[in-house]
Amino acid sequence: MLDHSVYPDVCPAPDELSTLADRADYVHRICSAFDFGVFPERADWERFASWQDVFDTFPLPHSPAYHTFRARYGWPAVPRGTSGLMPGWRAQDLREGRIDPCESTV
Repeated sequence: MLDHSVYPDVCPAPDELSTLADRADYVHRICSAFDFGVFPERADWERFASWQDVFDTFPLPHSPAYHTFRARYGWPAVPRGTSGLMPGWRAQDLREGRIDPCESTV
């Protein structure tokens, strides 16, 4: 199940992750892989169904996978972050209230 592409530095079994922080690290790794096209194992979908405390305590607002898990389980949505791919100049414009005249205001 848990292979070295997700956990190259350690070799725990997912069911041995006892602390909230360890489970949060596992969620982060699975979501990161999912964000890049590695679909989670069925066991992860089943495991995460009982881990709402992890998802609530350690949100990943920039991860589409994180939001997919929350939606799949019917948990309340959390605010989405940007993808992280926004150019620095665009973020600065938004912070300073500058509006691109080419964007639709509708």
